[in-house]
Amino acid sequence: MGPAMCRFLLVLVLAGGLALPSSAQPDNGMDKQSDGQFTGLAFITDDAKWYELFDRPETPQLSGKSHFGPNEKGALALIFSNAEAKNGEVEIRCDIQAFDPEGSREIADNDVCYKGPFRGPNILIPTLLDLRFGMGPDEPNGTSGFSVTMRDVHSGREVDLEVSFTQGEKP
Repeated sequence: MGPAMCRFLLVLVLAGGLALPSSAQPDNGMDKQSDGQFTGLAFITDDAKWYELFDRPETPQLSGKSHFGPNEKGALALIFSNAEAKNGEVEIRCDIQAFDPEGSREIADNDVCYKGPFRGPNILIPTLLDLRFGMGPDEPNGTSGFSVTMRDVHSGREVDLEVSFTQGEKP
C-alpha cells in the first residue's frame, strides 16, 4: 500500500467515513471496541469481496447485515487500528467462536490473524482472515454469529467483539 492509500485511510478514520457503532449492537451485525488506542471492528457482510474495498480510492461503505435466509452467503470481516509496532511490524492474534441455534464451535484459538508492516496511527487495517459461511436450505431459524477476542501482541491490549445475525426464513 502506497503513501496515498495510507493518507486516504487516515482521512477516512478521522472523517468518520465508516458508519460503525461506538458500542456493541449485536442485532445489526456490527461491533466496535477499544482498549486504549487499540481498536477492533467486526461485522457480518454479504459482500464476499469486502477486503477489496480497502484497495480502492473511494471511501469504503461498510455495513453489517442482520439477516441471512436459505442459500445466502456471508463473511465475517475483522478490522483493527492502532496496534503497537515492534521493529516496524504489528501482530494481531484472534480467538474466534462461531455459534448458531444448535450450539457453538471454535474457529480459531490464538491464531495469527494479521502480521505485517505498521502503516501508521489511526489507519484501519483488515485482518488476513477470510471467514465465509453459507446458509443451507434447511438451516434452523434463530440467532447465529461470532464471538472474537482480538489481541495486539506487542501492547498486550485486547478487545472482545460479538456480532450476530438472524438466520432462516423471514417471518
